[in-house]
Amino acid sequence: MSAIHVSHVSFSYSSAVSVINDVSFDLGPSWTGLVGANGAGKSTLLSLLSGKHPPDSGSVTVVPAGVAPILCEQRVDDRTVAIDTFAELWDREAVRLRSLLRLNVADLERWSTLSPGERKRWQIGAALTSAPDALLLDEPTNHLDDEARTLLLDALSRFTGTGIIVSHDREVLRTLTTHTLRIHRGRVRLWNGSYEIARDSWEAEAIVARSDRERLKREQRKVRRRLADQRRTAQEKDAKRFKDRREAGIHDLDTRGAVATGRHAAGQRAGARTREVTRARLESVTDEITATPVERSHGGDIGFSAGSARKEFLIRLDAPVTSPDGSTLLRADVSVGRTDRVHIAGPNGAGKTTLLNTLVDNASIPANRMLILHQETTIDEAVEWLDTVRSLPNVEQGRVMSLVSLLGSNPATLLASDLPSPGEARKVALALGLGTPTWLLVLDEPTNHLDLPSIERLEAALHDYQGAILIVTHDNNLADSVTTTRWTIDRSEGLTITSG
Repeated sequence: MSAIHVSHVSFSYSSAVSVINDVSFDLGPSWTGLVGANGAGKSTLLSLLSGKHPPDSGSVTVVPAGVAPILCEQRVDDRTVAIDTFAELWDREAVRLRSLLRLNVADLERWSTLSPGERKRWQIGAALTSAPDALLLDEPTNHLDDEARTLLLDALSRFTGTGIIVSHDREVLRTLTTHTLRIHRGRVRLWNGSYEIARDSWEAEAIVARSDRERLKREQRKVRRRLADQRRTAQEKDAKRFKDRREAGIHDLDTRGAVATGRHAAGQRAGARTREVTRARLESVTDEITATPVERSHGGDIGFSAGSARKEFLIRLDAPVTSPDGSTLLRADVSVGRTDRVHIAGPNGAGKTTLLNTLVDNASIPANRMLILHQETTIDEAVEWLDTVRSLPNVEQGRVMSLVSLLGSNPATLLASDLPSPGEARKVALALGLGTPTWLLVLDEPTNHLDLPSIERLEAALHDYQGAILIVTHDNNLADSVTTTRWTIDRSEGLTITSG
């Protein structure tokens, strides 16, 4: 039986950025969802579990021993040895997996032109064909259309080992997972149930924690007032006793004076004991408040700055759309008006990104009036964007990073990191473009790598945007919310475009 045991694991990339702190959990056969905000450390945790990075402290034990878990990373740029080996195998299991995932060996010869979704299916097929005891998947459904996602879920549901899946796709988590690992502020906690069940549990705990904290803060204020009243009373009694003695004169040594002095001293001792009890209660309540943290998250409403285009049409295209290898995908006769909101739809590999790029090439507006977000962010682009932010003057950097915060990431942690996660990189790109008035948003799978709260904020911002939108997305909820026209590229109809 396979299992993963994690005991008191901590890890940091530098002294300035602590990612994982004293994490312990045990997993057995079944799928577990790993969720958390962009940059929280999900990919880092998978790297630790796979043995790619050793922990700073603690241990990761995999059962059976001697075989490391297979890790399928987010990026699918490279045609790996494992993929080539999978393509060369003709045993029953390899053939079954290629059939299940609808993979054609001949397609590998055009790897550079395969869509990211097609590459992802090859990556996961190669992992499954080795029948691993433990499998770690980082955003496996990014780029996949509905059909491909169904094929992948069918394949993954047959896996009988210990699996961990990082995903922001609620349908995937709901379908596959029986447990949820949540990474938050460097801590990891295991919850029973899939994401939505687990989320309800931690949100309920957060409500109780906030209520308890507010109750304790009210008591803290009450005890502070009581202690202040007791101190003031003691000071008033001392002042009165001093005044009485001064008025009586230094020769007033009769019995009544001695008795009054004794009573005053006894009162002082009693008052001191009372104040000590009150002070101890104040310290106790303060300690309870410290031990009852309330979750504070980054995030808030965002908006795109839209200007007013001076022309009715931003793009006109009446020409063949050709793939990178020079073949014709379709003939397009379309235009994009200044308030058009277009969803470009179709299966993986149909040419959606190619059509989007062709439309951009034929735009008749200045480049600085378009915000273009490509489907995949390269490592070089991520580093360049982060370096750009670091080089900005303080005021501009603060504005950009405040937008990053509204998108749900910690600006300080991001600026201190060596390489932003793919989700963080997309947030930096969006933040850099948000402050410039744009006439056209060109978004290719904008929700890839974003966490769920960020997707919801992005959807709200796109809904309120006043300019034109061209968007390629497999998130039908997002498309229905922010677009009014659908162009469908359909293989069965010879890659034609329909609108409606």
